[in-house]
Amino acid sequence: MLIAYRKDYQKIAMGLLSLLPPFKDYHRLKAAIDWSGESDQLIYLWQNETIGQFTGIVVVSVGQDYVLVRHLSFTPSDRAGKNVFALLAALQERYPQKRIMGTLTTQGVVTNWARDRYYRQGGDLNG
Repeated sequence: MLIAYRKDYQKIAMGLLSLLPPFKDYHRLKAAIDWSGESDQLIYLWQNETIGQFTGIVVVSVGQDYVLVRHLSFTPSDRAGKNVFALLAALQERYPQKRIMGTLTTQGVVTNWARDRYYRQGGDLNG
């Protein structure tokens, strides 16, 4: 389940983002969290409904026609493709008229999710 970030989730968000290489430094991590609250970037936490805990995080920028996935992180036990794809699907449901896009870092995951989604809907990329 996709949950919008609130200030009382700061430690959880920082823990999940710290799993990404750019955020190993505490000051950079704290600045990223603070900056997201003051800019067009939004943070969503992913709650694993089976265990009732937050196991993922996504930082996005929302434009007029798109949602740009800037950072995406999961706990090691929840990094399976199905969890990542479920988070991206929930993001698409939240913004149904917008295209989900990725940065250089996240584009591979977004492309794989879009391809999987297309095939599940009966599409054929070759035809």
